[in-house]
Amino acid sequence: MKGCSIVFCVITCLFLSFGQGYAQIDNLTNMSAEWVRMCNRNAATDAADIVVFNPAGLVSLSDGLHLNLSNQVLFRKPSHSFTDPLGTGRLSYEQDSPDWVVPNLYASYKTGPWSLFGGIYIPGSAGSLDYPDGSFTTRVLGAGLLTDPESMFTGFYTGLANEKLKGSSLYLATSLGAAFKVSDALSVAAGFRNLSVTNSIEGGLTLTGGVLGPEDTPNVPLKVDVEQEDNGWGYVLGIQIRPTEQLNLALHYESPIKLDLKTDIKGGDNISEAVGLYTDGERNRRDFPAMVGMGVSYRFTPEFRGELDANYWFQKAADWGKASDGRDISNLAGDCWSVGAAGAYQVSPDLEVSAGLLYTLFRWDDIDAYFLESAGAIEIQYSDDLSMGVGVGYKVLPGLKLNCGVNYTLWEDESIDTPIGKVDMENSTWILALGLDYSL
Repeated sequence: MKGCSIVFCVITCLFLSFGQGYAQIDNLTNMSAEWVRMCNRNAATDAADIVVFNPAGLVSLSDGLHLNLSNQVLFRKPSHSFTDPLGTGRLSYEQDSPDWVVPNLYASYKTGPWSLFGGIYIPGSAGSLDYPDGSFTTRVLGAGLLTDPESMFTGFYTGLANEKLKGSSLYLATSLGAAFKVSDALSVAAGFRNLSVTNSIEGGLTLTGGVLGPEDTPNVPLKVDVEQEDNGWGYVLGIQIRPTEQLNLALHYESPIKLDLKTDIKGGDNISEAVGLYTDGERNRRDFPAMVGMGVSYRFTPEFRGELDANYWFQKAADWGKASDGRDISNLAGDCWSVGAAGAYQVSPDLEVSAGLLYTLFRWDDIDAYFLESAGAIEIQYSDDLSMGVGVGYKVLPGLKLNCGVNYTLWEDESIDTPIGKVDMENSTWILALGLDYSL
């Protein structure tokens, strides 16, 4: 079985080894129900969710306590197709289940020129992977075991069954800080945040069709079950300039956070330790990149305001480990930026309607290499995309506002060159968000 172990290790390292660069999305901006219905919040001053979008603007809220709580439900539909390396024709796979719980909680207490703030939110995540019938990763792995000349299984097994790939990626941030109103036209903010990371992946398949019969060549179930965790610290800075009552300008900066993910092999894993694929306690770098967000808000009339946003993520400066050819994985990805616009109209004292757009561009240096070096990237499928949001904010009680938003994101189709040929990918996501903003 030595030859089999070598082949399994090599193939799995290429297509399941998230220790070399997990398919993490580091540039999420959908961090409140207000954002879902507007796509732009970097210069907002109307709710406590600006803890994460415009912390210096918290001094623009009324004196007292402000709370913001919301949840999003994500109906993601990434799919991919490719020619089966086993010769059965074209194969297609699609994400199976939604993400039901994507929460956030923000709080701010303002007194005089000061505002203290805190938040719990998700600034980055790949969400969940759920491919109950397998995917590109499992198919390539299985095909290698059945056909590679050095595999001990070649010639003894002819089929695959029970292919599946399931995983999750959660980046949970906790922040604390303070904002100060220097003058009517200027305010500043500073704080720190802790980022707790948990990535997990389970992959499995069964080799079937033993040519010597079930006794001499029984089915061979194989499973990888690994989790990686770490947490790190960073800081946040913000500034707001308000030249007039109608015009507001804001900028915030989030520092990079060093992450050195620690590997934990679970008890159900029956192959990783045997072939040295993963080692308990091993650490792999996957830093969270720095970003800067800028916004402009202008009130054209007492009822109508418009907002513009721009964000930039310094991904190339982060340490994401090395690719198999020695290049930095973060350089393969390149930096990322987004721009957007939104409008909000106060229909009545209690009802606001809003809509917005946000376009995100990935500045790939080598998209093919990045997707192959980042486990789950093909299954998640992210690229240049356009988000469109609509929704309402309704004051149900004095001091209590209900936010409802619907958002649709469409990713540009991609075709990735892989060792087995091109893989064609598509993706779209619906977001439904419901939140409460409370002022006391």
